[in-house]
Amino acid sequence: MKVIIMAGGKGTRLSPLKPLIDLCGYPMFYWVYRSLLNFTDEIYLAITRYNPLIFSSFKKVITDGKGYENDVIQAISKVGLPVIIAPADTPFIPEEAIYKLYSCKKSICTLVTKSGYVGISLWNKLKLNDYEDVYYEEEIINVNTLSDYITVKNLCKTIEYS
Repeated sequence: MKVIIMAGGKGTRLSPLKPLIDLCGYPMFYWVYRSLLNFTDEIYLAITRYNPLIFSSFKKVITDGKGYENDVIQAISKVGLPVIIAPADTPFIPEEAIYKLYSCKKSICTLVTKSGYVGISLWNKLKLNDYEDVYYEEEIINVNTLSDYITVKNLCKTIEYS
């Protein structure tokens, strides 16, 4: 199973550098990376060629930056299937949420929490009309606002990390 972390957005709601914002001593995207490392050793950052992460040592796929959905399809076509897609602004993804995605056998399985879609999905095949929502009862915070950032920053006190 491969993983693509979507880290190349325009960041219009918070900052274009959102994936690099400090969270508990690490860039925000790194928490997504750490959350998904237990499921694969093949993790890619999907970015545009203008993104500062282009200089990182992480594996990358370069997209055109024509919107989230277009960039997801473009990244998948470069990396292959099956693949987990996760936005760089969803730190602290619980393992249980990913295991719930694994139980889905449709072509595209999208995680839905009590507050709605968070952008995390499992793509088994590229059949856009064969999809299923997978419900996860807990909250996964998608950092889109300063208030969201403050909420996840406060979680730094409660997590163990090194």
